[in-house]
Amino acid sequence: MKKAKYYGSIDVDDSSFNVALIKTVGEELLHFKCSSNVGAMIKKIKQKNIHLKDIQLCYEATYLGYTLYRELKGKGIRCEVIAPSLIPKAPGNKVKTDRLDCIKLAKYYLKGMLTPVHIPDEEDETVRDLIRSRKLLVDQVKKIKTHIISLCKRMGLDYRKQRGISNAAYWTQIHYKWLEKEINQLPKDSPLRLNLSSLLSTCHNIETFISTYDEQISVIAERPKYKDKVKALNCFRGLKTLSSLTLTTELGDIRRFPHPSKVTAYSGLSIREYSSGGKELRFGITKQGNRILRTVVIEACQFSFKPPKVSNILKERRIGADPEYINIADRCMHRLSKKSIRMFMNKKHRNKIKVACAREMLCFVWEALHKAA
Repeated sequence: MKKAKYYGSIDVDDSSFNVALIKTVGEELLHFKCSSNVGAMIKKIKQKNIHLKDIQLCYEATYLGYTLYRELKGKGIRCEVIAPSLIPKAPGNKVKTDRLDCIKLAKYYLKGMLTPVHIPDEEDETVRDLIRSRKLLVDQVKKIKTHIISLCKRMGLDYRKQRGISNAAYWTQIHYKWLEKEINQLPKDSPLRLNLSSLLSTCHNIETFISTYDEQISVIAERPKYKDKVKALNCFRGLKTLSSLTLTTELGDIRRFPHPSKVTAYSGLSIREYSSGGKELRFGITKQGNRILRTVVIEACQFSFKPPKVSNILKERRIGADPEYINIADRCMHRLSKKSIRMFMNKKHRNKIKVACAREMLCFVWEALHKAA
């Protein structure tokens, strides 16, 4: 690719764009402000007698996502989206304006000090957003259910006390019937009755929407683009269609990770370390990465300490799968079981065991996706 004559950055805002361009030779700085659309920005660039093919722009990853990147690419302008957490920061610099921000970003970009993020294709992005929206609905249901239980207890409607079972499970069919019965026994003009019935109805409606999402996710998992990858991950114990598709879309093109350690770093499962002067200090995980990816693999390792046996349900999921995928999944299952037992015997905390197993499991996921790619 031909080297750009100008490197620049865009400070994105709802009302305006601040653009800084620096010439490669001589480092001449140009700055201008325009309305927040690509057409106005291109017009300003052309007024300065600069060809679009001679510039390379960047901007911080923001709420705009990749729409600006795709629009600029469609106009023939080279562009990259920069990871905000990896932008160098000077501790002594206490002045912040849009103009100074875009100039600083342009200077860093010219010197190669910025780290671009991976741009997923539009299909991966839409599927990923679909799964994230489903998670949002699931979280809402959890909050509503917790609120209903708290409200009932405050008003003297204690399900466990009335049943005489201290550990009776909530949100079973029996619990739903009990709750509806208690609501119907309240006076019709009671604010509590209106409150509980509205919350319960909202909960049912959201659960219906979640079922619709699940059906759509099952259909998407059968698309040629995802079918082999989902099938490969479904061979693992702890992973089903939803979690497999989540891992596939959140990781994107697995070939961009040359080594499994890059995947663990991307998910925030790498261990923090501060070693200096002959001393080695290691702490917890960094948590600087994709939180959704990290959550999925940790949840998949909840029962990693169990004996490495293939259940009937797992056998069904493995029907028609490539033997290579099954071999990788079995190696993962045996390794996690041994690791869990060893750490448990060393009196490690249960959560530490799960996180350590999740880090190992992600490496096997990397291997399986490479085979399926």
